[in-house]
Amino acid sequence: MRNWLKSLLFISAFSPALLALAGVRYYSTGLDAVFYQLVLIAILGMILPFIILSLIRKQAETINFKAKKVESADYLLLVFIGSYIAPIIMKVAEINFEVTALIVGMLFLVAWIISYIPTHPLLYIAKFRFYKVESDSGMVYMLMARRVIRSPKSIKEVKQISHSMLME
Repeated sequence: MRNWLKSLLFISAFSPALLALAGVRYYSTGLDAVFYQLVLIAILGMILPFIILSLIRKQAETINFKAKKVESADYLLLVFIGSYIAPIIMKVAEINFEVTALIVGMLFLVAWIISYIPTHPLLYIAKFRFYKVESDSGMVYMLMARRVIRSPKSIKEVKQISHSMLME
C-alpha cells in the first residue's frame, strides 16, 4: 500500500475536532453555512478510516511476520483528545477556510514523511489497538490490531499499510 493511506488515516483522526469547532461556531454565530460544512466534513472524515481499513482488508497482501518485541502505543491518544477539546477551550469564533486548508495540507505532508501515525481515537473506539512492534530483523513498525496483544509470538500474519505500518 502507499503512504497516502497512512496520511489519510492520520488526517482523519482530527475529524472529531471539526465537530467541536462546529459546536463553537453554533454557539457563537448560530446555524450558518460554515457550521454545516464543518459537520459534513467531520462526518466524512470519521467514515474515512473505516473505508480505508476495508480497502486494506480486501486488497493488501497478507505476509508472514515474526515479532521480537511489542509495546502498546495507546498512550498517544491523549494528543488527539487534547486536539478535540482545544477548539472549545479557545472558543474560536471565526474560522478561516484557507488557513484551515493550509494547516490540513501541512499535516498531510508531515504524515507522509513520518514513519507511522499515532493511535487513531475513532479506530480505538472501534476496538483497534495500536502497538509498536519490532520484527525479528530489527525493523520497527506500527501495528493495528483488533485484539489485545500480550506476546510478540502471537503475531503471525499481517497486512502492510505502508512501509512502516501494519494491520493484523
